[in-house]
Amino acid sequence: MELFGIALMTLALFVSFGFMVGVLFGFFGMGGSFLVTPALLVMGYPARVAVGSGMAFVFGTAMIATLKHRDLGQVDYKLGGLMIVGTTSGIEVGSRIVYYLEELGLASGAIGVTYVVLLGAVGLFVTRNALVNDGGDDSSSSHHESDGEIDPDAIPPLAKRIQSYRIPPMMTVAG
Repeated sequence: MELFGIALMTLALFVSFGFMVGVLFGFFGMGGSFLVTPALLVMGYPARVAVGSGMAFVFGTAMIATLKHRDLGQVDYKLGGLMIVGTTSGIEVGSRIVYYLEELGLASGAIGVTYVVLLGAVGLFVTRNALVNDGGDDSSSSHHESDGEIDPDAIPPLAKRIQSYRIPPMMTVAG
């Protein structure tokens, strides 16, 4: 049986994977898009499809986050414009490299190895920063400051509507 030209089992797998990535990585305050490309490669999708799907995932997450931060006045448009130029250039160069590697039959392997190296480097960088920052005094780090109360008027209407949904399991942290 098929829906939208996709077997129901495959469709259920994709929806389940997307839900899992969204929920698990929502707890950590980061996107799970870095799992999309390797997962699609493992499922046997061509490298360009896996990379493009991962980029679409990143785009959606980034747009939602940008709109939220814009509402809070936390968007630097000049920096954003520079990042768009750099990102667009990088995407174009990267896509040409992927197409060339596909012609050689090396795309999936090269992308897999690149992901492992990139994620390992990010992990080492984050670990180093955590170790360096935890050893200092509390006055040098702003993340130890109290969050205080959040002004209800500062929360956008869309966020209020989403927060009003009660979908189990729900958890409340008493403070």
